[in-house]
Amino acid sequence: MSYDLFLSKEYFIFSCSHIVIGESFFEKLHGHNYTVQVNVVGQQSKDNMVVNFYDIKKIVQPLVDSLDHHLILPKYNKHLEITETDKQVIVKIPRLNKEYEMPKEDVKILPIENTTVEELSRYFTEILKKEQKFNEEHIKSLKVSVCEDDRQGATYSWKF
Repeated sequence: MSYDLFLSKEYFIFSCSHIVIGESFFEKLHGHNYTVQVNVVGQQSKDNMVVNFYDIKKIVQPLVDSLDHHLILPKYNKHLEITETDKQVIVKIPRLNKEYEMPKEDVKILPIENTTVEELSRYFTEILKKEQKFNEEHIKSLKVSVCEDDRQGATYSWKF
């Protein structure tokens, strides 16, 4: 028998802007009010819980807060050239002859290939799965959903 524990709090929200670019598409600089939900599947531990909600909150909340009101950029996108100086971040999109420059304090460069909900959900999952609480024997899988609004998003799943 297993349980599917889920946590989606009203404060698991971050508002940020991003650029999405791939081989055949480009979405101009725009933003969303993202929401995050975490699901943990497993059996009860000796404390009669799959995982303590507090353990999820103390990891997810700082992540959400760190992204809130920032421009998020993908570090590993081959279509962007990102340069950092002491105070600025410069983003060039050579094939479109575009360039953006903004204060470094307003930008978060994430270790992902694109700033899509798919990549963001994987990013959150990768951080959570490194935590000891999620690597205990009774935990079977971890899923993180990131939504741009209440009708579109993505879920990344990891099985232990």
